[in-house]
Amino acid sequence: TLFRSGYSFFEPGPRAVARGLLAEAARRGVPVTVDPGSAAFLAAPSTGPAAFLGWTRGAAVSFPNVDEAAVLTGADLPPAADPAALAAAVTGYYGAVVVKLGAAGAVYAAGDTPPGRVAAAPAVVRDTTGAGDAFCAGFLAAWLGGAPLAAACGAAAETAARAVASLGGRPGP
Repeated sequence: TLFRSGYSFFEPGPRAVARGLLAEAARRGVPVTVDPGSAAFLAAPSTGPAAFLGWTRGAAVSFPNVDEAAVLTGADLPPAADPAALAAAVTGYYGAVVVKLGAAGAVYAAGDTPPGRVAAAPAVVRDTTGAGDAFCAGFLAAWLGGAPLAAACGAAAETAARAVASLGGRPGP
């Protein structure tokens, strides 16, 4: 799979490279996953949610946090936003959507299936640096190994819990 961070879409030069990689992945039949990266960048006039959704439409999985999902859908920002509704709305652009909720776990949706929820794994939090990236890595390791969406989200929660328990977001053994 090709994983792209949203940060690679926020400036014209990296955006051109990222879009070229997405086109090549599509040509080769390689699944693409994307983490939008930043609600502030998504909302910026130079990017905007519609442009980002257009550039990344068709990715197999998108991993927005709740703020990013709200910007992408034009919904109210949390706490008013309903994460399950946000996940369902964004599936119009992606095969599956996993909305990261930090200590509250995640909500996932795909196609016409009702959204599901996974709880965060218990952790003694030392440092949240890299928690979202660790979550994506745990998801992808499980999903690419054949796990269904719900099980991959559970693996993601476990990986993120290990990451926040150490300094610098390293999942450890």
